[in-house]
Amino acid sequence: MKRLLAGFAANSVFANIVLVLILMAGLMAALSMRRESFPQFSLDMITIDISYPGADPEEVEEGVSLKVETALEAVQGIKQYTTQSSENISRTTIEVQEGYEASRVLDQVKSRIDAISTFPVDAEQPVITEVLLKNSVMMLALSGDLGERQLRTWAEEVRDELRFMDGISQVEVFGSRDYEISIEISEENLRRYHIGFDQVARAIRDASLNLYGGTLRTRGEEIRLRTIGRRYTGRELGRIITLAGPDGHLVPLSRLATIRDGFTEDPVQARIDGLPALFVMVFKTTEEDALKISNTVRQYVRDKQHQLPPTVKLTDFYDHTRALRSRINLLTRNGIMGFCLVFFLLWLFLDLRLAFWSGLGIPVSLAGALFLLWTMGATINMISLFGFIMVLGIIVDDAIVVGEAIYVQRAGGKPPLQAAVDGVSEVGLPVIAAVTTSVVAFLPLAHISGIMGKFIAIMPTVVISCLLISLGESLLLLPAHLGHLPDLARPRLPGRFNWPGRLQRFVQTGMTRFVATTYTRFLGRALQYRYVSLATAISVLLLTIGLVQSGLVKFQVFPKIDGFVITSTVEFPDGTPA
Repeated sequence: MKRLLAGFAANSVFANIVLVLILMAGLMAALSMRRESFPQFSLDMITIDISYPGADPEEVEEGVSLKVETALEAVQGIKQYTTQSSENISRTTIEVQEGYEASRVLDQVKSRIDAISTFPVDAEQPVITEVLLKNSVMMLALSGDLGERQLRTWAEEVRDELRFMDGISQVEVFGSRDYEISIEISEENLRRYHIGFDQVARAIRDASLNLYGGTLRTRGEEIRLRTIGRRYTGRELGRIITLAGPDGHLVPLSRLATIRDGFTEDPVQARIDGLPALFVMVFKTTEEDALKISNTVRQYVRDKQHQLPPTVKLTDFYDHTRALRSRINLLTRNGIMGFCLVFFLLWLFLDLRLAFWSGLGIPVSLAGALFLLWTMGATINMISLFGFIMVLGIIVDDAIVVGEAIYVQRAGGKPPLQAAVDGVSEVGLPVIAAVTTSVVAFLPLAHISGIMGKFIAIMPTVVISCLLISLGESLLLLPAHLGHLPDLARPRLPGRFNWPGRLQRFVQTGMTRFVATTYTRFLGRALQYRYVSLATAISVLLLTIGLVQSGLVKFQVFPKIDGFVITSTVEFPDGTPA
């Protein structure tokens, strides 16, 4: 073992090359990895929505929900399902059992539901979908003193322009009613023209079709024949002929019915600062970068505002990447602060070169872990960043222990290379045991089942990767960098302005005196009365357990944090008009 350590410690060029490669690989991974708020994963949930217009909850349960429940009993892979019967609609939520693929269970559920032939006549076709997380990036608000149609036109223009931008593919409009053309025919008009309602419906259906008429082949080309008859506006529908008399008298639909080219009757309204508003939501796919999308949309909002009328305002209503940016900034600040603190304290108590190379273990560990995550296809998200922040104060411990052991060996008068080898040999096994203990502590988090397990699966991967990279760096690379420590017994440079050297000597002398007197006496007493020390430790453990069990120290999964959104919700009984 010592021969292997001596080989690494004597080859500082190899250590420098490996160090540079790790840092470059980490930088490449950081620039290449996708950034998103939360990791993408399947929820293993399936929903079945069946509309039953005009039915109350009891009718929905009897005619739809109970039949769905009966059909689901024979489907394998369902952990549990919940049905909810409300006015006009039945909703069933299915949780897929662990170990089964949601797509296969979805196919079985579709087959069983499609086989039901006893649904009420007025019930609509079932809508069966797998619940997928849509990772929203930004919400834009378009507001102004305009009509609903004009505002919807501007919102759709914003949506279409965003979809054509690089890196953006998922954009939707919210807060508006869907387009609808309503045709209202009075019984009086039907009697006046002696026409039936079915006849009018058939005329509308037959006159609003695109029909394929075959292919006309000639010597020079082939011509496809197609009749374009589909109507898209209320004015075009109004020109449909519903009745043609033998005398050539024509009755268009506009004379027979009232046609409204507008929106559905759904009570959907959105207002910002008292003005009508619509929302444009920008999502990301698994292959897109959230921060790049956010930067692109922000620039688009600034440019688009100059093209809009003065009465229309386009704003960045909510940016979901703000928390991600703050988490990245927090990791950067903590990393820089940790490196500076380690460097300063190790320089103050030990040596300048040792402080630099020990502190360098922080960026090396982070860079190595980023490269490993990149090879695994992971992303930079809130959970992985939390793992980096949590492990930031642990990864430098083994480097400090190894560096201090080499420092002690060198201060005892041993040659630099021998001091490096003996120092690592002295503390190598304890350091490996300490890191292994931390790895074992985080390993169970990678095997948690359910949605929570998928949600935090990346965190133990980050922590374990950082710990293993840090262990390898401290045992193999650090001795090579500290294998050239100068003679620590040589006199310091004198001089009136050498205040850093005087401060370092003062702190080192004070620490040596404290260890030789106070700490040594206390340690001797603790070893002499070992049963008292053991009883004290057990008492502290029991006191801690008692504080938690009594409720004085509260437990909660996620702490409450201050938000910046206030929500007010008012609920009315079913059937209340909008």
